[in-house]
Amino acid sequence: MSVTAHVDDGSRVPYPRWRRWVASLRRRALVARAAESGGDPHDRVYLGYGVVLLALVYGPILWSALAEAAAAVPLPGALPGRAAAVVAGTVLALGAACLAALATARAGGPLWTTPAETAFALSGQFRPRDVLRRRALLLVLGAAAVGAFAATAGAAGLAGGSAASEPGALLGAGVGAALLAQVPLTVGAAAQVPGRRRAAVGVTLLLVTLGLVVALGAVTPGALPASPGAAWARAGVTALVVLVTAVGLASSWLVVRVLPDELDVDAAAAGQSRTVTVGRGLVGGDSGATTDVLGPRTYRGRRAGLPRRLLRVAPLVARDLLGLRRRPAAVVAALGTGVVGALLVRWGAEGGPAVVTVAGALALYAAARTWSDGLHAFAAQPQPGALLPGSSARAVAGHAVVPAGLSLVAVAAGVAGAGTGGVVAVLLVVVLVLGARVWVAGATAAPPGLFTPMMTPNGDMSMLVLGAWYLRGWLVVGGAAWLFQRAGPGAPAVVLLLALAAALAAAGARRFAWA
Repeated sequence: MSVTAHVDDGSRVPYPRWRRWVASLRRRALVARAAESGGDPHDRVYLGYGVVLLALVYGPILWSALAEAAAAVPLPGALPGRAAAVVAGTVLALGAACLAALATARAGGPLWTTPAETAFALSGQFRPRDVLRRRALLLVLGAAAVGAFAATAGAAGLAGGSAASEPGALLGAGVGAALLAQVPLTVGAAAQVPGRRRAAVGVTLLLVTLGLVVALGAVTPGALPASPGAAWARAGVTALVVLVTAVGLASSWLVVRVLPDELDVDAAAAGQSRTVTVGRGLVGGDSGATTDVLGPRTYRGRRAGLPRRLLRVAPLVARDLLGLRRRPAAVVAALGTGVVGALLVRWGAEGGPAVVTVAGALALYAAARTWSDGLHAFAAQPQPGALLPGSSARAVAGHAVVPAGLSLVAVAAGVAGAGTGGVVAVLLVVVLVLGARVWVAGATAAPPGLFTPMMTPNGDMSMLVLGAWYLRGWLVVGGAAWLFQRAGPGAPAVVLLLALAAALAAAGARRFAWA
């Protein structure tokens, strides 16, 4: 089949010819695959069947869990405070989704490509928006479905009823979330374009800042205005509906029509290949494969040397400080996250709800990932500590100096002016977080027993158990923080939390010794 790539006016071949060319390639590929392996050429149908079956099995469970989590969130009693809290939660959720989209952009998504498409279709023969049109439409619909799913569950939980209690409110929340879900998708697609990544980062920071400002207003009732009149309330709702609709439609148009033509297809294809490799490693139980999904870490020519005086006394600490000096932006972001986490834990210890303490502990755990990069790099060695004098526990203690120091900096900034109870609670959570980081870094391969099928009335739960193993650090820190908050201040709770942190750190050190 002959295809003319360009004509005199510089335009490219139209969309229908691209679809015909792809259809012919797929037919030939299916026939060739069936002839070589003797398999069924309708594997994609079975894959779709499996995805639908998993959605039907785990979808209701996830919806109920989200509704129960939303029902546990305390809301202010006054109407302006409740509205501000809902708006703050929505904006912060959008900001968190945009942060995830920025990370996804480095992994080859959300507009993914394949090496074959990059070599034969996107290198000048067809317009990228024609090649990626169906993919972009599926992404838009998928983002809308995920947003509506989460929003309806949250709205049902906040209302304290089921899906049938407030059908109008749930429908409005679902439609609004389906439109707003296009914003993180657009941010991720824009981050794949070299000239628009800064704009994507700016939008993300704007959403996070705006959400924090509104949340502070909701926490401080005096900062909120009085309840407006009925006419002003209707005008505000109308303006909000128009704004959400405009933002959602504009974002969808950017994803489908504009951003694909500016996509860095080579970087997207490379990221897609890495993601496939990492996915196979995760299915095989290797959590260390996730460190490769973001690609090689580059420092953009930043020159930073080892502190020579410290190198003679504590070489491991000097090495970790060198890594932090090469990544100042990541360190600043981690410190900001740690300060926010310390503030939340302090608030929870001074009479706040348990969900605030859990959120603060998880924020501290997330921030500690950047601080403990030296420990994770130590764990990635073929035989950790084989070339170092002393035991593996001594090496782990050397790598724990930098995370402990940065944790104390975040604690000092977050508990300034707090009482003794708030300071003690934050320090205990920090000790637990550091112990969990050592424990998680000590094992990157899942135990073989996790792959044993676990048949339940809801289906096979082995993959759910494997996913829980990957999230074991988050689950342990969140669960321990919740139990500590529920138990209240007292010697037994403090002793149990310290014992748990020590046990986690000791287990991680033993795993390093066995490696």
